Amino acid sequence: MDDSDSKADKYVLFFFLGIFTFFLSGFVLSGVHAPMSIYLMGLIYLALLALGIVLSRERSLGFALKAFAASFAALLLISVGFFGLSTQSHSSAKWIEAEKLDFEPEEYAVVTEKELNEYPALNEAIEASGSPIKTGPEEWTRTAEFLDEKDFYEIKVGEDYYGIFFMTA
Repeated sequence: MDDSDSKADKYVLFFFLGIFTFFLSGFVLSGVHAPMSIYLMGLIYLALLALGIVLSRERSLGFALKAFAASFAALLLISVGFFGLSTQSHSSAKWIEAEKLDFEPEEYAVVTEKELNEYPALNEAIEASGSPIKTGPEEWTRTAEFLDEKDFYEIKVGEDYYGIFFMTA
């Protein structure tokens, strides 16, 4: 194996170092919010890059710049890909929550069993009272429009009263 193969292998390792930085940052920085998480991810990246250059025993500026470019490109590609995937997931993330009320609201709408059967997400939210139920965007909109027509988000089902909440990501 000649020197050019050895350097090519090292660049591949730096490429994977960029990918590793993304996952390590996600693990280490869970619960830390932007912009601090971005700064700390950069700090982790620079520390791993410096460690990689020291361990590679390559001392040329050209190698260091190419190693930086390979690892940063990997980190940037995976970050952009993850961000794109996240935006796709969030665009359809919708929840309905029914909170059982321990009092009778001044104004409310009566929802019958027949109506609950027509709106399965609302029915499921009532059955899981206090826990948000993830639903598709179409069902979420249809249920919200149903309650808009009734003019109230406080409803009576049987003898119980519920406050209905619609959430998006």
